[in-house]
Amino acid sequence: MSEQVGASLRIDPSERKSWTSIAFIRAGGMFSAPTLMVGAALGMGMALSGAVLATLAGFGFIVAYMCFVSMQAADSGLPTASLAAPALGRAGARYLVSLIVGVVTIGWFGVQTAVCGASLSLMLDSVFGLAVPVWVSSVALGSLMLATALVGFDGLKWVSSIAAPFLVAICLYGVVASVTQAGTLEPLLGYVPLPGEAIGFVAGVNMAVGLFAFAGATAGDFARFARTRRDAVLSCLVGVIPAALVSLAAGAALAIVTGQADIAVIMNSIGMPAVGLVALVLSAWTVNAGNVYSAGLGFAVMLGKDEGGSKITTAVSGLAGIALAVAGILGQFEAFLTVLSACGPALAGTMVADYWIVRRGHPRNVRVPEGFSAPGVIGLLCGIAVALVTGGTFALVPGLGFLDVPFFIGPVNGIVVAMAAYVLAYRLTGGERFSGRIKFVRPKGEASQ
Repeated sequence: MSEQVGASLRIDPSERKSWTSIAFIRAGGMFSAPTLMVGAALGMGMALSGAVLATLAGFGFIVAYMCFVSMQAADSGLPTASLAAPALGRAGARYLVSLIVGVVTIGWFGVQTAVCGASLSLMLDSVFGLAVPVWVSSVALGSLMLATALVGFDGLKWVSSIAAPFLVAICLYGVVASVTQAGTLEPLLGYVPLPGEAIGFVAGVNMAVGLFAFAGATAGDFARFARTRRDAVLSCLVGVIPAALVSLAAGAALAIVTGQADIAVIMNSIGMPAVGLVALVLSAWTVNAGNVYSAGLGFAVMLGKDEGGSKITTAVSGLAGIALAVAGILGQFEAFLTVLSACGPALAGTMVADYWIVRRGHPRNVRVPEGFSAPGVIGLLCGIAVALVTGGTFALVPGLGFLDVPFFIGPVNGIVVAMAAYVLAYRLTGGERFSGRIKFVRPKGEASQ
């Protein structure tokens, strides 16, 4: 069997974690400022019931492909860039996928840092009368988040154990306090979006998917710590969907009862800006540590570094993300979200099609071709292109509106096309055939690749 790309990053059996530990980190990642921002937008545009349905549909789709990526990671103990090597080739995984994963997660780090920095500056001015520039707040908080990522897995678990329950409590308090002040549930349950502000169901699902699409594709970075396929799946099901539903619904409810969509303004309007600030900082801290950790792993694979070398690439990635936050990436948040919703599922589609359809879910069937794999590149590019065209991305780009062809749900279209294009190209190029049924239970004696 060919040596896997980034084999030095493989998790040893002694380093494996329980599914609850991995699920806890996943759940902690859901309680963040951008999640509440998207929830608030869904609430204002779809009312509470619509926001809940869009969340269930969008995250149900993500978790579906996330489970397959996670089971593959549990089999191999390898991170995302390595998992893509059989589908995209040694060079494709080392350079193309590592670059995509690294750039996207650095972008997320920049977005989170910008949101947190803006919230800190607003609340310091509101509570203490201190006019602190947003860029100063962003640099300070981004540096703290980067420091936590460099501590490693245990550091992320410690932050998650504080941030998730704290932010849940703050959000629930905000909803209860606002409803109590109104004296009735009517403002929450009876809300109807204005015609000019209403969001359609498909658009709402696209927003929900965009929020977590790439995290689903890079699920292997944490799932490689899982002991079994069952543990990998449980960490996704239990760690993502309940937390996503609570977090997005809380954001939607807060926006509806306060009439505001800006999370920092919402926290300030419910009379607890200082406590709200701490909750936002801790939640962003948890998610951003995971973002820059994934970026560091991706670039480590590209440069041929081991786990120790990934500390250096993580540090550089964090500094780049802080620079993006200062440069104003938050102003391009909507466009960034639609691109993520296109790239994440397409990347996952090529990996899922290769490991589960072509190689039948058997680690022993894994082959890593040299260079770039034509079927993988074709599948990835076709999936991304279809998702961008049908998902509304080009409608946001001046002069490229003619490329916008709305159809169904862009990310779903993208993953279906990526999988179909990969399998078809693999067959047409004479790829090795593997017989037998797809093994959804890990075969005995194939605990790792």
